[in-house]
Amino acid sequence: MSYAFPADLSDQVIARWQTFVARHDHPAPPLPPVDQLRYVLETAFFASFAREEGRHLQFVLCCAPASAVTREGTTDAVPIVPFQTPRRLTVDALRSLAPAVSPANAAILVRCPPGGDADACEITGVLHVGSNLARARSGKSIYHRAAPYALLIDVRDSGELHIYRGGIKLATLDSGSLQDQLAFSEIEFLPISDLLTRGGDAVRSRIVRYGREPEREASDFEWTALLNTVLSIVGGIQAHGHGGTLLLVAPGAAGALPVRTKFDVDERQSMLTDRFVAFLNARHAFIERRLAAGPSADVLVDIEATRLEDAMVLAEDALSDAADLVARLSAVDGALVVSSDLRVLGFGAEIVLDAARAVSAYEVTGHAQRPGAWPEVDSESFGMRHRSALRCVAVAHQTAAFVVSQDSAVSFFWKQDGRVLLKRGVTIANPNMAGV
Repeated sequence: MSYAFPADLSDQVIARWQTFVARHDHPAPPLPPVDQLRYVLETAFFASFAREEGRHLQFVLCCAPASAVTREGTTDAVPIVPFQTPRRLTVDALRSLAPAVSPANAAILVRCPPGGDADACEITGVLHVGSNLARARSGKSIYHRAAPYALLIDVRDSGELHIYRGGIKLATLDSGSLQDQLAFSEIEFLPISDLLTRGGDAVRSRIVRYGREPEREASDFEWTALLNTVLSIVGGIQAHGHGGTLLLVAPGAAGALPVRTKFDVDERQSMLTDRFVAFLNARHAFIERRLAAGPSADVLVDIEATRLEDAMVLAEDALSDAADLVARLSAVDGALVVSSDLRVLGFGAEIVLDAARAVSAYEVTGHAQRPGAWPEVDSESFGMRHRSALRCVAVAHQTAAFVVSQDSAVSFFWKQDGRVLLKRGVTIANPNMAGV
């Protein structure tokens, strides 16, 4: 088995910077010269294995030729806490500074002067990126402020580096291998499109649409927002660190699930569904106002548009909080059961099936929608959560499962053409963002 290293990651970034990025809406921002790029990536890579008071380092580097960095698609400068005396970029410098710079809302600014060698790379300050970008990437919101328009290096764990050009991910190095990138994470979940559509249909009568936005665009947004809410629940389970299982079932199909639920929930109560509908209606009202005003309207002087936008943001925050509350229910031993119209049906659910019954499953690699002869996997090689989810999906109808391991890895189970398929290490980030 061959391993990939920062130099390989550098080559991939350079190749994609000049191809995919160059065809985007805006010219690519400056990329550090190859020697500087490799030095920065190597320094970040080795720093990822360092410890500060026994904890892993997590941090974001923003690499730019100067200390002034704008947001993508705007002329707005990202606020900065500048250092009077820059510090050379080293592992020790990152180990010292990283605990004070949260990747949830800030980035360490690294100046890579044009024409300079690797030794010229220096830390010049801390950028206040804002928390809503990280929240959006985790699926906690749809809308967000634009990312810094520069090379961003997100270090999430030992040897795990995610590389962005502004808001678009270009490459990932994790566990010694370069990861294949999805343009949008929703591609992972197209196999359950029908399950999600059934959920959307169940709440359609409560959603207010207006005439100016094309129906297809409104419908696509609603589907994506529904998927994002489901993934936000999975992300919440992941963030809480205890692991867990989410069973997603079509409306009306829960009665056939082979589960015994410790805590049943009154299906007439639809707290999460209500928040979801309120967000969609607030969003549609805002979009209608913007389209009515026309592209040349100044939203800053349109008081009604500002009011509607504020209402949309508040509704989205309420939806995010409700999804997090639901995710925490998975801390009770057993599965969390949610219908695809976002009704919580129960939690602490025990999957009651004959453990001795053999179940065939096939592991999908690459994109799930690409046809392929997926290899059969031994279900007994999995842990208890994975085996239970696999058996449940095998016998139930219109059901999918997300299993979060205690190491935060997410496995996705669904049934297609009579076969149980699974994919490990799925991306659960915001499906509305490119390559998160």
